Amino acid sequence: MSLVNALNFSDKRVLVCGGSDGIGYGIATAFHHAGAEVSVTGTKEQGQYDNDFSAFTFYRLDVRNEAEITSLAQRIDTLDVLVNCVGAVLWKKGEFERQGFEQILSINLSGAMQLCTEFYDHLVKTQGSIVHLDSVVSINAAVNNPAYSASKAGLVQLTRALAKKWGPSGVRVNTVAPGMVPTKMTANQSSPEHEAQFGQTNPIARFGTPQDIAGGVLFLASPMAAYVTGQQLVIDGGLTL
Repeated sequence: MSLVNALNFSDKRVLVCGGSDGIGYGIATAFHHAGAEVSVTGTKEQGQYDNDFSAFTFYRLDVRNEAEITSLAQRIDTLDVLVNCVGAVLWKKGEFERQGFEQILSINLSGAMQLCTEFYDHLVKTQGSIVHLDSVVSINAAVNNPAYSASKAGLVQLTRALAKKWGPSGVRVNTVAPGMVPTKMTANQSSPEHEAQFGQTNPIARFGTPQDIAGGVLFLASPMAAYVTGQQLVIDGGLTL
């Protein structure tokens, strides 16, 4: 393997679930620039987003809907890389109520499991890989978000279980844990004041960017990580130290 060409994804098909915005959109863009044929999903219609999807194939998908995931897997003929960036959070103590707690687990964990199982056959045929996006709250729990924390910790263990089960079939499964990256979901935590405070305590004195996270995802999906499976790659600028 040539390291020079290891991040060349020409002729590879990549699906970024949750790639309509934020970190997911950054990951989709990075794969596109690396030569991949990229599809993305979002919960809204394509025209309801501010981002440019002209380089991608866009699918509307709500992972709480089992039939929609099954239908998507039937519409996509072949796949080399499945990236799961789907994630939701509830604020104002919404996750402390049973309905809210189960809603978040349905999206962040149950939806992830079905995505993996529905696309497993595709990935066996291409000897492909799965990369999940969990979070540093899988390591240091978020005090106001028990469901988000539990679902992301569960996603790490799901990654390990699927890696053990599917490794003999040639499918690798890994996960990336981003630190603080300003997105719409974290808007209440990413003010200039918060960033200034964050910069005084984080070893790398800034918030992360979608591009920071995309680098790790492309590595895990590439031949450079051919002997890597069941692992959590923490990309947090040292936040969890």
